Amino acid sequence: MSITRANLLMLIPPLIWGVAFVYQKTGMENIGPFTFSYARFFFALLTVLPLAILFEKNNFKVIFSSKRYTYLCLLTGFFLFCGMGLQQYALQISLVSNVAFLSTLYVPIVAIITKFIFKKKLHWVIWIAILLCLYGSYLLSSNQSIEIQKSDSLLFAAALSFALHIILIDIFMKEINSPFIFGSIQYFIVFLLSLVLALSFENPEISNIKLEWFEILFTGILSAGFGYTLQIIAQQKANPAPAAIILSMESVFAAIAGWYMLNEILDLNKIYGCVAIFAGVVIVQLIPIMIKSK
Repeated sequence: MSITRANLLMLIPPLIWGVAFVYQKTGMENIGPFTFSYARFFFALLTVLPLAILFEKNNFKVIFSSKRYTYLCLLTGFFLFCGMGLQQYALQISLVSNVAFLSTLYVPIVAIITKFIFKKKLHWVIWIAILLCLYGSYLLSSNQSIEIQKSDSLLFAAALSFALHIILIDIFMKEINSPFIFGSIQYFIVFLLSLVLALSFENPEISNIKLEWFEILFTGILSAGFGYTLQIIAQQKANPAPAAIILSMESVFAAIAGWYMLNEILDLNKIYGCVAIFAGVVIVQLIPIMIKSK
């Protein structure tokens, strides 16, 4: 596979993920957020688990016989559940664009955590990125009702959860290259914890879940299963710098999808906010890669 083809292929996952934000929102017309999450990740698990069995079956014993790997899997799944649960809950009230762009704040948060916890050298551009992201976050959440502002505030906690999730993925994958098993375990944990909360607070009914079958299948099979797999395949050949920008396009596609499919109109403040956050997310990934390559 050529690098150009890999970059084009990598454009598909963020496009799917961006559209998935819309279906995450519309998929809660008849069911609650945790019911949607457990149904979604049930199908995500069914999509990725066969790949794990087909390509990585020898690693099952290695992972489950190690307490370290088992704990890493459980903790990573828990943080994914926290991030996705908060994001799904916020989508009941917040705009798709707000949810998408505020969720991407995990990128600068990852850099900050690796600096203060893992004592890694922090590139100077991170401080510019943080200022841009903070300014963009303010523009996105200002001039809105208290209810929406509270909903948006959940996304900062979601971004922190996603950041911890990403860091744990990095630790795991550097020790054992088994993305499908790792993904399957995470999806199972999100499914299980979401099911517990749904049964506790939402009283899910099969008849209502069936009404949201398209949204559940799209976000479960296409977004989580197909998108995740395609990213792994394409990223093996793509250049890091273009890959960082392409994967960041998820939030842009989400804003476009929200406008086109839900008629969510962004005022000038929100547009500036989206641009500021996107710029911050891109430069914090791109500048260090470009300097390192030189």
